[in-house]
Amino acid sequence: MPSLEELRAEVKGEFFLREELSKHNVRKVDAMADVIIKPGSRKDLARLLSLLDRSGYPHVVINRKGRVIFPDRRFHGAVVVTDLKI
Repeated sequence: MPSLEELRAEVKGEFFLREELSKHNVRKVDAMADVIIKPGSRKDLARLLSLLDRSGYPHVVINRKGRVIFPDRRFHGAVVVTDLKI
C-alpha cells in the first residue's frame, strides 16, 4: 500500500487507522478496518481507487447503508466509505 503520507498528499479526505466501522455510521457491518478512508469528492475517490489498484493493496468500497460480511470480523486492507455517486 502507498504510505499514509503519500495517500494524504494525493487524496483529499479523512483517514483513520484501526477503527470500528460502526464509529463511522456504517450500518449492518460489525467489523474493524485497518484503514478507513473517506474521500472528499468523486475526483478524490477515482484517484484513491487508482492508487490502491496500482499498489495491489486489498480494498473494498461501501456506503453507509451497505451490508458487508467480513469472514473474521476484520477486513485486512483499506475500507473506502463514501456516499458519492460513482
